Parts: sequence; C-alpha cells; structure tokens
Amino acid sequence: MPRREGERSMAVTPGTETSRPPYLGRSVRIVGPVANVDMNQTPHPRNSRGELGKALFNWYRNTISRDPLTRVSAPNHFADKRNFLAQVVNQAPKGKVNPRQVAVPDPAVMTRHIKAVARHMGADVVTVARAHPSFLYAASAPARDSAARDVYQDRSEDVYQGRTPEQMVERYPYIIVATTAWDYDKLQAHRHYIGDAAYHVSQMKAQMILKALEGYIKELGYAALRGVSNPQAAGLASGVGELGRNGLLINKTFGARIHMPDPIMTDLPLVADQPVDIGVEDFCKVCRKCAINCPTNSVPFGDKVVFNGVEKYKINWLTCYKIRPYVDAHWGSCLTCATVCPFTKPNVWWRSLTVWALSTCPIPVRPVLVRALKAIDDRFWGVTRQTRVRWLGYDSGIKPGEQACTVAGCTASHDASHAAHPVGDVGYYAPLKENTNRFVKRDA
Repeated sequence: MPRREGERSMAVTPGTETSRPPYLGRSVRIVGPVANVDMNQTPHPRNSRGELGKALFNWYRNTISRDPLTRVSAPNHFADKRNFLAQVVNQAPKGKVNPRQVAVPDPAVMTRHIKAVARHMGADVVTVARAHPSFLYAASAPARDSAARDVYQDRSEDVYQGRTPEQMVERYPYIIVATTAWDYDKLQAHRHYIGDAAYHVSQMKAQMILKALEGYIKELGYAALRGVSNPQAAGLASGVGELGRNGLLINKTFGARIHMPDPIMTDLPLVADQPVDIGVEDFCKVCRKCAINCPTNSVPFGDKVVFNGVEKYKINWLTCYKIRPYVDAHWGSCLTCATVCPFTKPNVWWRSLTVWALSTCPIPVRPVLVRALKAIDDRFWGVTRQTRVRWLGYDSGIKPGEQACTVAGCTASHDASHAAHPVGDVGYYAPLKENTNRFVKRDA
C-alpha cells in the first residue's frame, strides 16, 4: 500500500517495496511484468538512425525552420546550433558532487526546502517520487549476454556504471520531478508557430531549471542523475497528475499543458509524494475530445489496453509523429490534444472549483457529474478549438497558404486591405480536420 503523505521514508531496500508493482493512481494499473524502456527505442533516437523513413529523418536531421523563434528554441531545426541555448547547456560538462555533505536530520524539512528552491528557479510543479526499478530506462549499451541487458554501463564518467535497476533504486531512492507549464493563451494556437513558441520556450525553461537544481543538489553533497528514469512514471507516482486518454499527464492546476522533462534521481533524503485523484480517470471515459480533434486520429476512442504490463489508453505514437515533415511550414508540435482537454483551462476560481468538485465527489457518482461538466464545457468552450490568436506579429486567423509570410516566418498578421477575406475570430490550424482521414484512418 502507498504510504500516507508526510510519512518519513528512507532508502528503499530490495525485497520490500521494490519487489511489488508501484501504485500509480487510478488512471493506470500495473497488471503484468513491466520491461524497462530502452531510451534508444523511443521515437527521436529511432528517427535519428533513419528507422522511421526518409521523410521523418530529413525533417529531424536536415531541415532548418523558416521560423526564427523555432530556430532558437527547438532542437535540430536551427541554422547554427550555437544559437540554440538548450544545446549549449546539454553539452556542458557534468559537475562533481561536493565531498562536504550537508546533514539531513529531517527529510520532510529537506523536501519542503528542495521544492522551494525549484520553484524559486522557475518550476511550476515540483514533486518527489519513490524510485522503483520499473521507472528506470534499460541500459543503452549493447548487452553482452541476457544477464547484462538491464545493467547500467558505458555511461562515461557516471558513478552508476554497472548497476542493475534494483541496485540503482537502493542507492538512489528518490526522483525529483520539476517542470514548467505552457503559456495558456499561446497554446490556443495549436498546430501553429504560436503554440510552438509556448511549447519550446517552456521546454528550454525546464531544462535550465533542472540543470540548476541538479547542480544545487550536488553542492549539498548528494548525487543528481538525469536521463535514467521515465518522467511519466515518476510523475504519476509523485502526484504530478493522472494519465489521460491523450497519453499526457493531466495536472490539477495546469491540465495537460505541462512538460515532462527528464527528472532527477538522487540519494538526497526526502519524503515521497503520493499519486493523486483529480477525476481524470472518470472524465476520460466520457469526454473523448482529444480523440475527436486529433488531426492524425492517433488518440483512441476505445477502452484501455495492456501494453508492457500497464493498463492504460495507448496512443499511436507513429501516426502522431509521422505527420510532422508535411506540416513543418506551419508548426513543429501539434498540441491539439492538450489544448482541447477540458482540464486545460485558465487557472481561475471556477476551474479550481470544478476540479475540486470532481475530485471530492464519490467515485460511483462521478459519471453523472462528468456528463454534466462535459455538457457545460461543450456549450461554452466548444467541441473543437479554433480560437484566433495574435501575438508578436503572428496571426493564426489567416488560412495557411493564403498570405505571403513576413520576416517572422509564418502567416503573420497583415493589414485588412491585404487580407483575402475577413476571418473574424476564427483560427486556422493546418492540417484542417476534414482532410485528415486521407492521412490515416480513424480508430474504430
């Protein structure tokens, strides 16, 4: 059973909590063996090796974005990588751990402190997960034999070479998840460079924050490892949010508009947070707005499936991914499923009241409340989102291809005298939904 919030927890020993499946909340359920995910088999690494086709490979490795903001904020689409700050930070040498370790007599006090430090550095959400072997990535180096395939090795100067996931969890029992939220107003221009700006700048901020927090923990005299644990699993375990039908973590405050960068695994004595229940499990059974609006029909309409021992909604990541080379003149990151999610709303009193009502409602009664809330959401926010957004010279109210681009590199705003026809408050986001069935068939 999960420990209650505030209960102290020290290093986890093998054969106790690590031998049982982790509790990740109501939105996912561990029902079988979970194989550690191989980072080299995730979409970007596979694409960088050319395994997903020429179009995707050339888009990822050989294209320079027409949008200058994208060139300085998104990976692999810059004209000069030295202008991309995150690239410079990621290539910085790793700092050493201070040999003069700060004593931690009370892990609860240190937990509050490290969260305050992360927020001071700019994090919007900070939680702590108790590490579990299933959260860790599989070894990236080729295994010599079957017994070695789950061993962490060949990781340059890192101190965890040659350790199994179980040994890693024993040595570094906590995972700090710190992340940032995408700007709500810009996000309304999903499938547009404006939405990209919200996404990519948030991504850069998160990388800076985690790099600084990593250094701070090392200065306290403790290890801080990144790139070794799955952020979604750690986010679920620590209460960042629940997993939605759209495959994204949905947060109590920000909805689906949060980044999930690589968290920090550490031996700093802390107190782990617990999974949350904000009603995502109940809402996603009824809503399906993300599935209705997905331009590639990659979000399922049906029930959960079991994948790698986990019962969850399983998106088709390949169809989601493979559209990008064909729309890079308009956007780099889709974001539609995050934008249309009813949990993704301005962080105002009525949203907080709604989430509180849903999370405190008895579970057997929630379906009735969910249907009422969805009807209200459909009435006031619509089933699809086509809000026109104007920002920094960009204008999503101009149909793709109808206007000459400005120096900003996209369908930026023009004088009314140059407009092909009045567009009002409607935003146009390529590809238009009526054309997507030609791209991929909808999930039955």
